[in-house]
Amino acid sequence: MQFSVRASLEQFTLPHPGGEGQLKISVAAPAMVPPGATIPVLYVVDGDFLFGMAAEIARAISSVAAFPPFYVVGIGYDATYLDFLKLRTADLSPPISAEAAAAMGSVGAMIGSDRNGGADQFLAFLADTFKPEIAARYPEAGGEQILFGHSLGGLFAAHALLTRPDAFSSFIIGSPSLWWDGFSILQELPAFAERLSALSQPPRVFVGVGGREQDPPSSIPPGLGVTLEEAQAQIRASRMVDAAKEFADALGEAGVAALRHVTCAEEDHTSVAPSIIIHGMRFALQQGA
Repeated sequence: MQFSVRASLEQFTLPHPGGEGQLKISVAAPAMVPPGATIPVLYVVDGDFLFGMAAEIARAISSVAAFPPFYVVGIGYDATYLDFLKLRTADLSPPISAEAAAAMGSVGAMIGSDRNGGADQFLAFLADTFKPEIAARYPEAGGEQILFGHSLGGLFAAHALLTRPDAFSSFIIGSPSLWWDGFSILQELPAFAERLSALSQPPRVFVGVGGREQDPPSSIPPGLGVTLEEAQAQIRASRMVDAAKEFADALGEAGVAALRHVTCAEEDHTSVAPSIIIHGMRFALQQGA
């Protein structure tokens, strides 16, 4: 069996669907592809932050845990951290009202909430342009097509599920920012139930969150332009743990049969990401979950 101490890496750029700038695409191929096999693909938004983690997890579990090999494809920007925060907001968020954006105060300024609402355009790009591009570049990558997003990316994955449930085989929704625009994403649930009922092959859905995500922080990194009090207020209003469970329950009521919700008890908003990737992929590929 082939084995490597680090994940493979191939990178290329594509024009941004908004017409300005480029996206940095990172691809980690499995170490060994059986002849004639069709390999699943994990699409990771926020690739600047999460691709490396996901790629190393894929390498490790497929090398030593008898887990099916899969591609990891990261979609990112190759930007500084503060620019990354704003670029992702523009692409991953549904529209937000002026009142809701203003209520975010310094937190909104930090993440660039004034540039928002690109989720539908970005989803159309991923589903209709980017997936065929990956299929053309990697012909064996024709297995399950899985979308993973965390935090604001989790909101995007939730929005993708609710509006285009046929776009991916599975959706891994990590610590979703359901609070965005006053939890308005929940208004999409009735139409989602109708879309879901029309599908011959409905998607599998995993919703994960850290059990400590509602704990108010005792400190924040310097240089973000946000006070500790503002960060604590945002955490209280976001209801991350409670909202994730309520959302999963609502998905079940809407008709999602292949559904799993996990709260990782000792994890916070950042530390939970690798656990969500592992448990989410196990569920998506039906590996004992």
